[in-house]
Amino acid sequence: MPVALTSKDWLLDLVEETLDRHEMAAAPARLPVELVLAAAGGDLAPGARMLVARSLRLRRLDPGEATPEATFLQEVRGHLDLVLDLAALAGKPWLRHRAKAELAAALAGALDEHDLALEADAARDLDGAPREVEAALRAAGRDLKARFFPPGDPLDGLPLYPGTRASLRRQLSRVAMGLHRAGRLGAEALGHHRAFAEQERALLAEGLAGLFAAAAPPASEPALSLRLRQLGRLGLPGPRLRDARRALAAPRTAGALALAAPPPMRPFLLEQLLLAQRRAALPAQPAAGFIEAFRAAAGLDEQALVAAQVEAAAQHDDHLAWFKAVGGRGSDWRLLAAAWEQTSDEVVERISSVFSANLDALTTELRETGELGQLLARAAGGATLTAGEKRKVKEQLIDLAKAVPALAIFAAPGGMLLLPLLAKLLPFSLLPGAWDRARERPRRPRRS
Repeated sequence: MPVALTSKDWLLDLVEETLDRHEMAAAPARLPVELVLAAAGGDLAPGARMLVARSLRLRRLDPGEATPEATFLQEVRGHLDLVLDLAALAGKPWLRHRAKAELAAALAGALDEHDLALEADAARDLDGAPREVEAALRAAGRDLKARFFPPGDPLDGLPLYPGTRASLRRQLSRVAMGLHRAGRLGAEALGHHRAFAEQERALLAEGLAGLFAAAAPPASEPALSLRLRQLGRLGLPGPRLRDARRALAAPRTAGALALAAPPPMRPFLLEQLLLAQRRAALPAQPAAGFIEAFRAAAGLDEQALVAAQVEAAAQHDDHLAWFKAVGGRGSDWRLLAAAWEQTSDEVVERISSVFSANLDALTTELRETGELGQLLARAAGGATLTAGEKRKVKEQLIDLAKAVPALAIFAAPGGMLLLPLLAKLLPFSLLPGAWDRARERPRRPRRS
């Protein structure tokens, strides 16, 4: 039966559907063995970070037109899957009623319904469907709809939605890890998680405002008013919301913003700035200057920048444009789609690792192949390459893969189908100056 968002019990119904299809062993089986072993030794953090990152990446090549309701429900399924995957990574035995109570407790805890979260957590050992669990899920359902439905950002608003969704996933992982480490939720720990997440969302909004102030024309009065109203969906309490509104109207410099952020928050904010640059198609040079100033002040090295660029590329919804620009046609499209959906995590993580370990070699090779940079710049700007240009891109990407042995997967038989993925995920900072001359890609309309 389809989940109806008009029902007060929509989240309860979605939880039941999710529990019906959940595969307990799936998450540990997908993770690198070293992360599974670390979790078995009590260190859940590395596996949790990877699970959060994987949950945010786009896998489908062309998802087609989806209704706001379907998109929202799919994103909430991602929240639920993350909590269940973390329980599996922690080695918890599968009991359906406990899993349901843990979902209720984690969601309510991450959405600042702390009393209900603690009550649902205390009911984990009660069989059936205790009232405490249902009450927590109903409250979490109301909060999710208030903050995240309809999905997306208004036209002329800031691209806040991806970051706020990611921030919630991060908060969910911290709440769930705390539950598994201590065996129970605690009011003090939930308060710490809430304070960190509120600061993260406030700095995200201010960072995006600063990025747009540096790289886009000044916002009109109606646009600024709209952006101020967007802050109402961040779930901030009154005093912090007032501070966030002042910061959005007059954001600090990139360096001051970086220093205001706790070190564990800085890589996330860097990633979100890069993703916002892509989503809004901001002019490369002013945006890059703001982002570089943030990176430098935050004390993040080039490897951290590369990792953030790769993750931003993997989260951005321009997959189809890249495959059209660089890929094949006809039956190749089905193969390309299958390759992306089945191997996206492996490819993204391998590229991130390879780029970090071979930064100098990749930079040298890319800057020596000027034509490749020019063609990729045109593709990034939204142009469709000719058959001859696509052939040149493939040949030079294969040469690049041969020059850097760690990229051999792309030069192996069948690897040509994955070459568009490599082209899409190449960080901007490694490409020649042609990127700075790429024409602005037409903005994809967001919801009004």
